Amino acid sequence: MDGGCSSKKNQYYLETEAIEALIRSHISFNKPATSYYLCTECAQFHLTSKGEKHLILSKPDIIKRIKREQNSQDWSKRLRKK
Repeated sequence: MDGGCSSKKNQYYLETEAIEALIRSHISFNKPATSYYLCTECAQFHLTSKGEKHLILSKPDIIKRIKREQNSQDWSKRLRKK
């Protein structure tokens, strides 16, 4: 993620990194990215909130992971408030 792209978006060298970032965006944000793409300018992957939701986000194991980690984060926040 060296910042060499005019999009100013985070860059992911490997598709697997982009997939992980996509999943993590669904765990952490209220308005997460919907997919990723290979940039023609920098030849690296970026996340996007435009277009169709990536099919990986419909896989049962990914849905389960997202919900589990969101729940874990929610409990962590609750326990810190006390």
